[in-house]
Amino acid sequence: MIDVTAAVCQQDGKILICQRPAEKNFGLLWEFPGGKAEANETLEECLKRELREELAFEVKDLRLLDVVEKADVGIRLHFFTCKPNQSNPRKLEHNNILWIPENELHRYRFCPSDQQLIDTTDHRLLFGPLNPDRSIKG
Repeated sequence: MIDVTAAVCQQDGKILICQRPAEKNFGLLWEFPGGKAEANETLEECLKRELREELAFEVKDLRLLDVVEKADVGIRLHFFTCKPNQSNPRKLEHNNILWIPENELHRYRFCPSDQQLIDTTDHRLLFGPLNPDRSIKG
């Protein structure tokens, strides 16, 4: 299994979503940003690196939200909630990036793993304030 990370970044009751480039798998679908973990890299380090590389974006307060396994494609996707660390994301690799409120979530077509998280997770965990004392998962 390949470990992949994704950020559900929360700010002012909104979450960050990114539209994949047209030429990539699931082109023009929306996703939570992130990427594949490298050897000897923690999941948290991976997510922070991917956000720096793809969005020139720094985050803090990472908390594991959920893990979605896709055995058919050999990936295990680790979703983390987080907050921006006094920076704004920049569109370096994605077609588009948006901060959206909960009532607009249904307007976007997401990649299958991201949609699975959206469909099975209480939206208060996606859009609500982060609990600094513990991880949401466990």
